Amino acid sequence: MSNYNSQEQTIYRNLAGKIQLGFYDGGERFPSAKEIASGYQVSYCPAQRALKMLEKDGLIKLCRGKATQILAKLYEDYLGNPVFLQRSAALLDLCEGLKLISPAICFHSLHALDYEALSEPPKEEGTANAVRSLYRQFDQALHAIGSQTALNLYYDVGSFVGSAFLDIFCSPCGKEETMRLWQEIENEYRECAIQFKANDGEAFQKRLDRLNHLFFDRIIQYLKDLPAQEGEQIPFVWEPHKGRTRYCDFVAIDMICKISQKFYPVGTLLPNGAVLADIYHVSEITIRRTISLMNQLGVTQTFNGVGTRVISEGDASIPRKLKDLTLDSNLRSFLDAIQLLTILAEPIMCHTFPHIPADTLDRLAEAVGQKGQKKAMVAAIGMVLQTVVRFSPLASLREIYSKLTHLLLVGSILRLDETGEETVPGWPEIASSIREGCRSSRSDILAHACRALFENCFASTKLSLLEIGVQGGEDIVGFD
Repeated sequence: MSNYNSQEQTIYRNLAGKIQLGFYDGGERFPSAKEIASGYQVSYCPAQRALKMLEKDGLIKLCRGKATQILAKLYEDYLGNPVFLQRSAALLDLCEGLKLISPAICFHSLHALDYEALSEPPKEEGTANAVRSLYRQFDQALHAIGSQTALNLYYDVGSFVGSAFLDIFCSPCGKEETMRLWQEIENEYRECAIQFKANDGEAFQKRLDRLNHLFFDRIIQYLKDLPAQEGEQIPFVWEPHKGRTRYCDFVAIDMICKISQKFYPVGTLLPNGAVLADIYHVSEITIRRTISLMNQLGVTQTFNGVGTRVISEGDASIPRKLKDLTLDSNLRSFLDAIQLLTILAEPIMCHTFPHIPADTLDRLAEAVGQKGQKKAMVAAIGMVLQTVVRFSPLASLREIYSKLTHLLLVGSILRLDETGEETVPGWPEIASSIREGCRSSRSDILAHACRALFENCFASTKLSLLEIGVQGGEDIVGFD
């Protein structure tokens, strides 16, 4: 059986979702395996396996030398299907999260977009054409920022949502009203691009706000009006890595870095498994695997009935032993994660701020004031991530931030030779703003400072990755 988070499963769910949305109802040609591989940036084999899975489930018929035939949709009445009802609570939470972060993603993507292509109206009228046009434009915008991590998030959101958003728009309306609404949304999106190109900030923001309400408000209200569902609800889960992920490797890298910087000094015992699992948002089984790996590397030693003691800071051989974890794709994912955190920092921190306890804000203010600028910056980033994971009222945002935390762990290997005393350009101003935001209870000040924190980290990290020759790093769009 194929792993649920494998590349072929991701492609399968995404293509099944497009079939469900009616992408091919008008006779539009279904993509070939070669086109799928190119579009999803994978090799030919997972694309071919995804097509075979679609055929096995009776959704398509592959015809050698001819166009693929569409045979059926996964659900004829999705809103009445138990799958939708089991997801309804998570869909409401996810929709509220998307409404919060979508404007920021849209704004950043427009910096790198081909405005002329985006502003072209659909060649034909009709709901299906408007939906296809809007889907493609948003997909084009996400590709423009150069982030595979953002695309993977988009794919998992789309797979979880299915046709729910479109079906909700259609449910209370007739065909003509539905067509009018979707064409209005599609036109509004194009107008956002036009206003952005014209550098009319006020008009652009008004368009963007209107688009956000136009798309999400109706869906949110529908989901709120649903009766409470009995039985266990299905949560939204995001897996940035498609396939088997060894999170113990990433955690080990981060812990070895902390050991080398004397956060866990030689001779001391590491926190117990439950504490570490809570810190890194992983299972205790993953922590046991992490400790086993560190024992093998000669950095720690576990004593029965006592715990795990740090016995060495490691040496220059550690990066070589962990070379498989420093592949270009892993380091690029690290940069992707910082880019996405920068984009999302202000709206998510503003939304989370009222729910953050005062003592947590005090600890964040103290963290940025500790000795050593680089050490203080790393501590601040960790605390901001932990704060959102612990206190955001939306489960979808907690899920996104917990997985971004995992992606950041691999970047710890870049700090193995650092002392934590290195200077960070612009750090005094960033630290001062964070302290002011924490102590004045001004969410806007803290949110802006958090964005500056991640933007600073993105710029320095991208420069470092380009210097060591990480392929693809130049494609990830910055914040100039």
